[in-house]
Amino acid sequence: MPIDPDFQKKRKKVGKEKGIAIWGPVDPPEKLGIYGTYIAIDWDICTGCGVCLKVCPQQLYEWVETSGHPTSEKKAFPARELDCGQCYKCETKCPEQAVRIVYPPLTAWLNFLSYLFVLLMPAQVIGGLIYGALFGPYLGLKIPFYVGWVVLVVGLLLLFSSLLYFRKRGEPVRGRSLMCTTFLVDSGTYAIVRHPQFLGIVLLPCASILISQHWLTAIIGVPIIVLLFIFVQKAEEALALKFGDDYKRYMQRVPRMNLLLGIMRLLRRKWEKVNH
Repeated sequence: MPIDPDFQKKRKKVGKEKGIAIWGPVDPPEKLGIYGTYIAIDWDICTGCGVCLKVCPQQLYEWVETSGHPTSEKKAFPARELDCGQCYKCETKCPEQAVRIVYPPLTAWLNFLSYLFVLLMPAQVIGGLIYGALFGPYLGLKIPFYVGWVVLVVGLLLLFSSLLYFRKRGEPVRGRSLMCTTFLVDSGTYAIVRHPQFLGIVLLPCASILISQHWLTAIIGVPIIVLLFIFVQKAEEALALKFGDDYKRYMQRVPRMNLLLGIMRLLRRKWEKVNH
């Protein structure tokens, strides 16, 4: 049996080892429980094969002697679990499925921002589009009004095409969300910008502002756009940690969210490929 994915709900913490939580029940030497919260290893399943120590790019694991345990005399210990970059190599490579990677919970402040984002962004986008479609632009500017509809279409195309392609090429961990990928996607729309899905999301409130031209959509939309750019910057740090030098080379080749620059670079790469 693999590690229980809901162990945090079904088990209780019974102690700590070097600051790492132990989830019971524990009855040594035969029953040792689960060690770790964000990198969790079921020591009653672990056979001490050492695959997790070999594949972890951050070297988060250490050996611990477990004399007398039925499956092995030593276990992998997640000594530096908070440094995990969520590459999922240990989880996917473990032959006994004894490892489970769990994202750390959001802080109260980030939780508040995420809920605020989920509530306000659809209201801003849908409200602005309905207002513009029914009453026309508040400021009466026709060119920004029509540009807004073009921006809307581009944003939706980037969002949905990238999500479909991401699911196909990213090889997400089975049973996990779409974002839990194990492969760096750098083709398709990801060959133009590194974050086409977020660029698509950014363009939606921009389109709402241009179409409605109402002060309320700008007041709500501008902070949303700023928050998205901050989130992307934080995501870049995590991805560089997760994929290492491959992602750093990808960053040099493809811009973050500059669509025009990304198209120009893509065309240049194709031109150079044809002429060599």
